[in-house]
Amino acid sequence: MPKSRKGFRLNPQLYNAFKELASKNGYTVTGAFEKFMASAVEFGLVFPSAVKTEHMEAETRVMLAWLKKDKYWVNLGGKEETSTRGRLLELLPKIEDAQLREEIEETLKEKS
Repeated sequence: MPKSRKGFRLNPQLYNAFKELASKNGYTVTGAFEKFMASAVEFGLVFPSAVKTEHMEAETRVMLAWLKKDKYWVNLGGKEETSTRGRLLELLPKIEDAQLREEIEETLKEKS
């Protein structure tokens, strides 16, 4: 089967920064972009930040429960473990439920 070719115009600085980041992680630009597209298709995402609020809030509740049980590191399927506190801090500004945001904040203050 012939190789499919598609063309994109990218900001040169953005391309070079992405190329450097991909290389540091053992990928070519094409490989990294392909991996991103496969993940987007698998999870139904157009952009990583477009995850539905209810999914983020469900993840947040799980992370919060783990943190309350003193589970500070979890493996989310990547090569390295992820800090539950760090992940909660990433999710905090995206949470719309005020009560959940307050619970996260209080738990993070207690566990720091």
